[in-house]
Amino acid sequence: MAPRIVFVIMSAVARPATVDQLARALTPHQVLVHHDFAQTPEFRLEAGNASFVPDPRRTGWASFGFVEGIFHSLAHAVAHLDFDYLQLLSPTCLPVKPLAQFEAHVRQPVDAHFGAIDLLSDEECMANVSYRAFTAAGSLQHRLLRRLSRESLRAATGRRHEAGVWLRSGGKPNWRATAARLAVRAAAAWATRRPPFAYGLRPYYGSAWFGAKPRVVRGLVEAFADPGLRAYFSRLRISEEFLIPTLLMRLAPNRGPLNHYISRFDEAHPMTMGEADLDELRSTPAFFARKFCDDPCDPLRLRVLDELVSAPTRCAAAA
Repeated sequence: MAPRIVFVIMSAVARPATVDQLARALTPHQVLVHHDFAQTPEFRLEAGNASFVPDPRRTGWASFGFVEGIFHSLAHAVAHLDFDYLQLLSPTCLPVKPLAQFEAHVRQPVDAHFGAIDLLSDEECMANVSYRAFTAAGSLQHRLLRRLSRESLRAATGRRHEAGVWLRSGGKPNWRATAARLAVRAAAAWATRRPPFAYGLRPYYGSAWFGAKPRVVRGLVEAFADPGLRAYFSRLRISEEFLIPTLLMRLAPNRGPLNHYISRFDEAHPMTMGEADLDELRSTPAFFARKFCDDPCDPLRLRVLDELVSAPTRCAAAA
């Protein structure tokens, strides 16, 4: 018997036909769509396997409402659906392998699949994002630590693409950059002696796009019910990149790699893939990829669904 998989899609401004096309590609599994009708009021879906999460949250990029929407959707799935695995997707994701391969993948004795970088033991990660992990967005401390972080990365010459995120990397720091890194580490050490990290929670950094089995999903929902945890992470910029990997590392010690291939970033935003990316999509071990064009008639989307997923779709039907 095939595993029962629930796919949660976080929707706000994508075209309905794009989300419909994705949902149809995930047939016969259930698709829960958390859609922010405040941003796109006219939004109807035709896919028979798709349904809306009731009472959706107001979302937005880098908004804590996006995090609340994710956890609201997880709570709905736990309370109302029977499933063996849950995978979080964006509207600009697509599968890049036949669904039967993903079904076999989730049968493995692994609690969750996600990306996570240990913030405290990775010097480059510390230099790149500690100002976001340990200070309230927009605060004086945030601005000061961000300036120190930039100084500490002045000699960086390259990029690391890892765990679904990217970091400035490489280069030999001069004395000013070294001093700045020491100051950043001291600020992080002070922050981790305070709640919520003072109680044994270790901070991690990575992509929000995870997949997990029911026990882990229930654990995420229960953890998010802690008002102290919500209060802390609600202050952070792009907090899902810290909150979700941090909780998953506590809940799922038996983990597998991220199920996603994520395209190269332009600063904080993944770039839209084109047909030049098709060879890399063919060779990736991942089962999903983002970010595709928000157009169901996009040639790359159609080729991926036809050639890689064996789920051909007609542009006219999708649109």
